[in-house]
Amino acid sequence: MTEYTEIARHFESDFATAAMKVQREDGLYRHVEWSAPKSMSRLIVVTWPYNLLVAGSHGSYHFERFGSDTEDMFAWVRGSRFDPDRWASKLVNGADSVREYDQSRLVQQVKDEVAEAVREGAPRGLRAAVREQILESDLLGSKDVAMQLVYDFEHGVTYRAECSCGASKDHDDRSAAYTWEFYKHPVSRLDGEHKVRVRAMGGFAFSDVGDWAIHKPNYHFVYQCYAAVWAIGQYDAARQAVAA
Repeated sequence: MTEYTEIARHFESDFATAAMKVQREDGLYRHVEWSAPKSMSRLIVVTWPYNLLVAGSHGSYHFERFGSDTEDMFAWVRGSRFDPDRWASKLVNGADSVREYDQSRLVQQVKDEVAEAVREGAPRGLRAAVREQILESDLLGSKDVAMQLVYDFEHGVTYRAECSCGASKDHDDRSAAYTWEFYKHPVSRLDGEHKVRVRAMGGFAFSDVGDWAIHKPNYHFVYQCYAAVWAIGQYDAARQAVAA
């Protein structure tokens, strides 16, 4: 069962009985419609060179892809593995126009990062700390709050404030290290020759969080992706029947 099974079933139910009507067919210029009175659903597929428009009851999505094998976008769909994540990048409006935050992907990313850290010898108690401070939080439904929890999480990290003069001191948190820089080692502010830097030492903190894949294509876009595959299959079957 894939993550899109529910959407596929929804589409199949809506269009279990649907009638196809070809409004225009002139080479690569096509306009084909389907109506499903029982579910009150409608599907429209339009093509022109390098372009495919899928519209209807679940929204309109315009795909454009210039390539040696994409002049006929029906051929592009036929030859592509069903992958809404990748197909979204072919939208004229861009992939972000159909993406939404997915809490389950964030949770899985957190678990994967922690599992890798544990394998590599992370500080004891990491799993429990992540579970308590992040995974058991009631705030993960909000992307901004969830990401802040991840950004702020640290376990067993110490911070070393060290000066070019050789003085240094370890602290349990970042703010204390910077406090030492400004107030406990003031010579760095008097003659300009002392330069202090603060760096994390050991412990665990999530890395490259801004690059995490925590979004998924929204329900309506995935529905219309299924619709496009189904529609082209229906169109091909009708053409074959006529040819026979």
